[in-house]
Amino acid sequence: MAEGQITIKAQRDGVVLRQAVDDDLPRVDEIIIECYTPVYDSYINIVGEDVYRGIRRNPDQDWRMEKTARIRKAFHEHPGCMWVLDDAGTVFGFVTFRLFPGQSRLWIEENGVIPERRGQGWATFMLRHLLSHARRLGIRFASVEVDLDDVHLPARRAYQAVGFDRHHHIAIYHQDLERRNPGSTLSTQDE
Repeated sequence: MAEGQITIKAQRDGVVLRQAVDDDLPRVDEIIIECYTPVYDSYINIVGEDVYRGIRRNPDQDWRMEKTARIRKAFHEHPGCMWVLDDAGTVFGFVTFRLFPGQSRLWIEENGVIPERRGQGWATFMLRHLLSHARRLGIRFASVEVDLDDVHLPARRAYQAVGFDRHHHIAIYHQDLERRNPGSTLSTQDE
């Protein structure tokens, strides 16, 4: 990676938070798979394998391929909206985001820090600098979405540590119609 391509956002203890470049994408793919495997495993455990496969846009495509392709696409479509944590040339964390200046809004899309580097404040370091960046751009509102299952507890703690304080709960219900759950079928009164 050429020195002129590097846009440093912040530094701490020899680690650089910088704008991602094309050469970072294979490592970001690895981090995505490492960080999101427990998330997908938890989700499948909650909803069940049949429902999981049935509600996916591309049920025959592996989530790893789908997620890494989606993040790569966002990287190319929204230059500058992926930052990485780089320790002497080794990327160990990332964040992707979108800015909506017309709505004065920042949306944090994806982020992760490899397990060996968690608990050292790297996620909060990265997120605080992202929020500061958004403020400098005149952005007023920041949002992030996170599930309430146990596997997301570290993420929720990081978001709370950087000041996210307003949330609402939603429930997404799924049903396997082949199971004919009570109440899901027409009765003679309904016909």
